[in-house]
Amino acid sequence: MGSYEDCKDVNFVFSVLSHALEIQKQASDMGFEWVEVEGILDKIREEVGEIEKEIQIQDHKKIKKEIGDLYLVCLHLAQYLKVDPIECLQISCETFWRRWEKVQEMITVLPEGPKERIEYLDQLWNRVKCEEKSNN
Repeated sequence: MGSYEDCKDVNFVFSVLSHALEIQKQASDMGFEWVEVEGILDKIREEVGEIEKEIQIQDHKKIKKEIGDLYLVCLHLAQYLKVDPIECLQISCETFWRRWEKVQEMITVLPEGPKERIEYLDQLWNRVKCEEKSNN
C-alpha cells in the first residue's frame, strides 16, 4: 500500500490513477454504468455519508476505504460526463493555488487559536473568491 510519501513520486501517483481509471472503464464497458447522472450523484452522497459515519466512529482504516470509494465514484462521474478527470483536478489545483497565494498576501496577523485561524482564513478565502466572481 502506498503512503503519503509515495504521492511525491509522480510515477506512483500516475500508476494508481491509471489503474483506477482502467477499473472504471472496464466496469463501464461491461454495462456496470448508471443510466442517469443522478445515480452517480446519489452514490457520491452515499459515500460522503459513509465517510461521516466512520469519522464519528474514528475507524481510520474504514475512513481510508470510504475516501477511496469517493475518489472512484468521482472518477466515474468524470468519465460518465466525458471530461478528463486529470484535467479537472489540475484546474482545481490551479484555482486553489491562485486563491491561496492571494489569501497569503492578505494575511495581517494570523490568529493563534485553531478555530479563530480557520475562521480568519476562510473569510479571506471567501473575499478572494467573491473578487474573482465579480471580475468574471
